[in-house]
Amino acid sequence: MEIKIKDALFGGAINGAINGYIASYHFKGMKSVPMSLNMISNSEVTVWGQAISLTFGLGIILSLITSALFIQQLKKTHPEHLSQIPTGFFRHLIPIALTQAATLFGWFVALAIIWTKCIGEVMVSPSSAVTLVGLFAFCISVLVEVGTKKSLIYKKVNVLAQQKH
Repeated sequence: MEIKIKDALFGGAINGAINGYIASYHFKGMKSVPMSLNMISNSEVTVWGQAISLTFGLGIILSLITSALFIQQLKKTHPEHLSQIPTGFFRHLIPIALTQAATLFGWFVALAIIWTKCIGEVMVSPSSAVTLVGLFAFCISVLVEVGTKKSLIYKKVNVLAQQKH
């Protein structure tokens, strides 16, 4: 079975729309919204701040949902391999979800810092901010779904533990 990005696009679009809609309430009444500010720690709502906060919470939730749905799909399509698929919630699925969320969190923080360092303060309209947050949520959703599915079906092999032929 091959995991394809195109299979995650529909769910990503739905999550992008939902999170864009939610973000519209954060930016409501603002004349302009900062993409970032020239300081890492601040109390203002920024586009990058919204994106970064999405990565962890949304990443964990989506990974757990994807795991549950994908395991159910695999039970129907590949029941003979189910014993090889990690299905333990606390032993396997939570660590996969935390890994997916933490990885995306790290990437988004790094991108936000690079943006702030190279581009600095940029103000955008509230509608642009909503669109950007939706786009970030779309990317997060697609990456989490693909990463979670790959984590469930691809085994890592310890080269040193393999027997010599």
